Amino acid sequence: MRLRNTLLLAGIFILLSAYVYFFEIQKDREKSERLLKFKADEVDGIVLNYPQQEIRLKKEPAGKWRITQPLQVAADESAIQSILATLNASEILRTVEQKPGPDDLRAFGLDQPSVELSLTLKNGITLPSIFVGSRTPFGNAAYIKRGREPSVLLTSASLRSSLEKKLNDFRDKEILPFARDQVAKLQIHTLKESWVLVRGDEEAWKVEAANKGKTKQDAVGDYLKALGTLRAKTFVEDQPKDLKKYGLEPPSVKISLHAKDGKPLGALLLGGKTGADYYAKRDGEPTVYTIEEFSYKQIDKRPTDFLEEERKESPPSGTKK
Repeated sequence: MRLRNTLLLAGIFILLSAYVYFFEIQKDREKSERLLKFKADEVDGIVLNYPQQEIRLKKEPAGKWRITQPLQVAADESAIQSILATLNASEILRTVEQKPGPDDLRAFGLDQPSVELSLTLKNGITLPSIFVGSRTPFGNAAYIKRGREPSVLLTSASLRSSLEKKLNDFRDKEILPFARDQVAKLQIHTLKESWVLVRGDEEAWKVEAANKGKTKQDAVGDYLKALGTLRAKTFVEDQPKDLKKYGLEPPSVKISLHAKDGKPLGALLLGGKTGADYYAKRDGEPTVYTIEEFSYKQIDKRPTDFLEEERKESPPSGTKK
């Protein structure tokens, strides 16, 4: 009997929750308005104030995003575009409380917002700040406040999710950026040997080494692809004082890229192992990264990995071996 009553009450609760969501919130969606009105390409600066840290992002004149606070490094373009797209699509589902008191703000998680976000446009205008509170108990929504407006508003929880990030989530994880079609020379140095791959006039690659054999063009192509898609797993240290502890002085492997005119296009240093990962660093840049073991194995090659095996002709039938 008790079980039946419990199930009955649970059913009523679910129906009431469904009614509130589908008839109240969905009804308000019909007359919803955009949270902020802007075009993504007009945004010039982003400030994110988290309880423990402020992160500032700035678009450079060339169009690339950069982190300017708390450190000066390149930013992850995809991470920023994802936030702008989510913010641009966010709508006010309804007004929860017109004149909230301190207890209301505490209940909605807005007495200490999880993040305060503000956008600055190219024309110098700063849009109203967005204060993000907690999620709603039911439904995929979150409580927010906009600028100096006193009202507590409701928007999709996707906005809160997109802003639940840390500094490293905004950092550019590309270790060795280069244009693949510009690479004409590839030098690989290890502690034991070194060799060079050169792209000739006929666009074919050749291994310049004592080893004889035909160069596997697909192997060189796959190698350059692995270099171009190499991404940092973690950011270990931005201003290292001792590279020896990472096995980067000297590096176990140095991979250098050059253009046809000999101009350097970048170089990658590979170091020691830490757990299942390896230390890595871009030559000329201070930051030490880690990369996954799988990525390390893709670029830790020897000359023979780029050469086709010599085929030995079979002796004519009847010939004594």
